[in-house]
Amino acid sequence: MNPFSAAILAIVQGLTEFLPVSSSGHLVLGEALLGSHSFGNSIAFELVVHLGTFLAVLVIFWKDILNLGQVFFTRLVKPGTWSSEYQNNNDFRISILMLVAMLPAGFIGLLLRDQISELFSQPFMVSVALIATGSMLLSTMYFKKSDNPIDLKKALLIGFAQALALVPGISRSGSTISMALGLGVKQEEAARFSFIMVLPLIVAATVLEFLDLVKVGISSDEISILLIGLIVSFIVGIFSLKWLLQLLKRGKFHYFAWYCFMIAIIGLIYF
Repeated sequence: MNPFSAAILAIVQGLTEFLPVSSSGHLVLGEALLGSHSFGNSIAFELVVHLGTFLAVLVIFWKDILNLGQVFFTRLVKPGTWSSEYQNNNDFRISILMLVAMLPAGFIGLLLRDQISELFSQPFMVSVALIATGSMLLSTMYFKKSDNPIDLKKALLIGFAQALALVPGISRSGSTISMALGLGVKQEEAARFSFIMVLPLIVAATVLEFLDLVKVGISSDEISILLIGLIVSFIVGIFSLKWLLQLLKRGKFHYFAWYCFMIAIIGLIYF
């Protein structure tokens, strides 16, 4: 992989990680089109671009993350207060529900890791999955705006929606935010819940990728490519996340459906 290809794929990651168009699907299609499997260490590149977008979430939601983390860990050491805190402290309740929402994807990801990995070499199937993503996004046109709080049932349903996004081509933000909007959750809260709850899963996936990387190792020639991927995905990720939050407030989330359909049709024809 040359620096230009690295920058293009990092831009794709930075945009699609947050926009509801499937970052994993775009990376599969992008690598297939650019022939970027020639890069000696795709594991390392995927690790750094995911790290870049992880840092972008930290920058945008740092106040929420700091507050939720502080509330959660200060209450965690006082088990006798958990029940009352869950009922009366919104931040503690949301932090618990985020952990609950992580469980389906974490369990299914570990159970079906090898099967899911095989899909990353099948651009045709990714194109089919993009049609499913577009259909989910289009359905949000018919959801009535509401402000229902997230409870245990909603958290689990959002978690199962996130598990669907283990399939490349199914957008994680698209599936989780669409599910939350369908359950009557306010747009801003749906986005905050979706992006913050995935952070522990990103950390877990990064650790697994790092362990794989230790086995493979990296050469000095690859370091510059990895730095390009990290920096570009971080910068682009910040801008794309801010843009998505603005579009959600304007009720234009479903606009991305047409883009997903277009990319899917191109993929089905090309592959």
